[in-house]
Amino acid sequence: MVLVELRCYVLLVRCGHRWCPDLRDGWDAVSLGWDVAAALPGLRAEAESRMTEAVTVGLFRDETDDSGAPVRVLVEERYTGVGRVRWASREVSNVTGPGGPVTVQEPYLSIPFGSPRLSDRDEVLVAGSSADPVLVGRRFNIQGDAQAGQTTAHRYPLTEV
Repeated sequence: MVLVELRCYVLLVRCGHRWCPDLRDGWDAVSLGWDVAAALPGLRAEAESRMTEAVTVGLFRDETDDSGAPVRVLVEERYTGVGRVRWASREVSNVTGPGGPVTVQEPYLSIPFGSPRLSDRDEVLVAGSSADPVLVGRRFNIQGDAQAGQTTAHRYPLTEV
């Protein structure tokens, strides 16, 4: 974890019903926005260091190889690089199925901040993984936009194909 050293001090004095910073000593008041902005590059590097999968994202189509076996072929590449496929352990929903309630967990794809924007229904192929070999070869579809704002990575909701 990266911690940013704060180089400012705040002395709060009572100003009627509000607490106001005392800026008489020349130090700037603490700004959460500035602190977050200063910490984001380091936090983004930490998030990227946890991305252990090699992924290819884009549009694929069905074709057959020379032996007649079906294969998926990349038609339009949107992103190739590191990523992290994970299941959100806290976000579990109960869906009513034909035999009763079924628990569903949504997987997410994290890619580095600054990567190209991916589109709804793009297909994700996990080409390799140094952390979980069971993920290699699995395919997912992107099911919405990435989280926005001051984030450490772009996180897209997925469904497994």
